[in-house]
Amino acid sequence: MLNLVSDIFSRYCLMVLLILGTIGLTLNTLIFTRRTFRQNSCVHYFLASTIANYFVVFFILPSRILSDGYDIDPGQYNLPYCRLRFYTYFTAKSLSSWFIVLACFDRRMSSSQSVHSRAFARPIIARWMIAITTLVGLLFYAYVPVFYIIDSNHNCGARAGFYSLFDDSVYLVGYSLAPPLLMLIFGIWTIGNTRRLRRIVPRGRRLSPLNKRDHTLMLMLFLQVTLITITTVPHAVQKLYSTLTLDVPKDDFTKAAENVFIIVVRTVSFVNHSCTFYLLTLSGKMFRQELYKITRKFMCKLGRQAIRTDHQLRTLTQTVKFTTSNPQLQRKQQLKKRNTEQMVSIQNRLT
Repeated sequence: MLNLVSDIFSRYCLMVLLILGTIGLTLNTLIFTRRTFRQNSCVHYFLASTIANYFVVFFILPSRILSDGYDIDPGQYNLPYCRLRFYTYFTAKSLSSWFIVLACFDRRMSSSQSVHSRAFARPIIARWMIAITTLVGLLFYAYVPVFYIIDSNHNCGARAGFYSLFDDSVYLVGYSLAPPLLMLIFGIWTIGNTRRLRRIVPRGRRLSPLNKRDHTLMLMLFLQVTLITITTVPHAVQKLYSTLTLDVPKDDFTKAAENVFIIVVRTVSFVNHSCTFYLLTLSGKMFRQELYKITRKFMCKLGRQAIRTDHQLRTLTQTVKFTTSNPQLQRKQQLKKRNTEQMVSIQNRLT
């Protein structure tokens, strides 16, 4: 039974997440790069998170399918690949969450009464914050290429002892605890600013700092924060628990159950990186509207291409029919062909 559960999550569930992630991230990119969102700083953070998720879906997920589902793991024998995989694993997953933290902070600043605070919510500031956060994330996990080795059992992981405990603690705090906590703080702060603005602005007058698009983005952020919290915390807690109980004696059934639990929570942690598109589509009306525009444009383009191809086929068919039904034209073509053959024959004789 445990082996069946392990196969379902390590093979089929991960494969489904890979397919969903490929479709969702592609559509996310098409939507976030549309002209409608180019001047929205919050969408810049969504796009940056999507780009980070590309590394998770297209690099980490296939390696997990091979290693967990089919016992094919080059990291057991190739140390550079071992270190590169886990370095990409930590940085990509963490940056994806931290960009959402920046999006929450951006919404908090955009809802402020201060003009200077609202000036933070600009695309140029978002691009700078994305670049700085990316650099910090790459440096933050720079210890991975140093601490990670291939042990005597051909397992790729952090060195035993303090290094392993440090690695799990950093993953727990930097990926599973700090981002959701900061998202929650900025979310509550934004709600407080919104209510304060409603009390200040006279009745019947619209709020200038916030509009329908801002409220939609905040709803999308809230749902994504919830998803991040649910999917990331169990895996980080499991990693820390495994490290702390590494020297505790366990029977075979307990070890098998823990291995299955590891595969399950690890698979669940990829849901956040593969299914954001479907969450945003359900929660954001403007998101669905842009998706409808893209779909309609694509269908119209296919329709025009089909009409053009049909027109070309009709023209070619009419030309062929005219050629075959015109005896005079056929005689001219045959005469031209005969003259060409005679000229070639004469040239061959001369040579």
